[in-house]
Amino acid sequence: MEIYFSYNKIPCQTEKVITLGNFDGFHRGHQKIVSRTVASATDLGLSSLIMTFHPHPRQLFSGDLAILTPLERKAKLLSTDVDFLLVQPFTKSFAAMDPRKFIEEILIKSLRCRKVVVGYDYSFGAAGAGNTQLLQEVCGEQGLECEIIDPVWGDDEIISSTVVRNYLSQGNVQTAAKYMGRPYAIAGRVEAGAGRGKKLGFPTANIYPPPAVALPAFGVYLVKAVFQGQAHWGLANVGRHPTFPSHRPSLEVFVLDFQGDLYGEMMEIYFYQRIRPEQKFSHAKALQEQVGLDLQHAHALLETDNVLKLQRI
Repeated sequence: MEIYFSYNKIPCQTEKVITLGNFDGFHRGHQKIVSRTVASATDLGLSSLIMTFHPHPRQLFSGDLAILTPLERKAKLLSTDVDFLLVQPFTKSFAAMDPRKFIEEILIKSLRCRKVVVGYDYSFGAAGAGNTQLLQEVCGEQGLECEIIDPVWGDDEIISSTVVRNYLSQGNVQTAAKYMGRPYAIAGRVEAGAGRGKKLGFPTANIYPPPAVALPAFGVYLVKAVFQGQAHWGLANVGRHPTFPSHRPSLEVFVLDFQGDLYGEMMEIYFYQRIRPEQKFSHAKALQEQVGLDLQHAHALLETDNVLKLQRI
């Protein structure tokens, strides 16, 4: 896969099947759209191209969006079997483009699009004035194929990035994982903390996610930590550890069956199940005792039958 950061840099020698979207979370609905794009390109003997946008439009205009998949992770998830990934800078001037001009000037003239594949709720152009109906109309006028992908349903609801965010905000990482097709993950570099975990007998690897990254509801979770090419089960606290207050949310991971220095290591944390909400303790001894109970709970979840259930999405 080749990655480009401007539509006018994409090679114009080949005609393409193109899909467009923010694809935040790359959930099962997004996966269906991308799979259909790749299959169509193969059937037609054309190249496949995913056009996504950075930053997310809501980040540009309101700044209030919790991102499920930061750009680097999204690029990795989108890369399977796709020929081109276009990460188009989303600016106010780009957002103000007339929908018809977007199709004619960018999709057709610059990118040599032969077929467009989008989700049922895709919108584009100034103020989101372009919708799937207009897209089909203009594609028909210009001799392009246009395929609209129906929504993918979860438990009596349409799977969407918003729905996934809602489940994460409730601490329901299992349903979020089911809708995404994989456990929710946060990646970051291990930084030095206050060292309290080590003093309590539970040394933690501390990660401070960027403010824009979506966090599960504050609390303690059974997680899988991936670093140095290996995966380890662990116990993670997400929040501001109110017993020793901090204004900066952190992700503190106690890695089971591991000893060693992790400072500076890149780590991916996959969330499997919430064990309890974050809580404030009257003193360090009470916190230490609760962490011991949390570990017992984690080990119970990691019995053979339970592990199979946890990992089945």
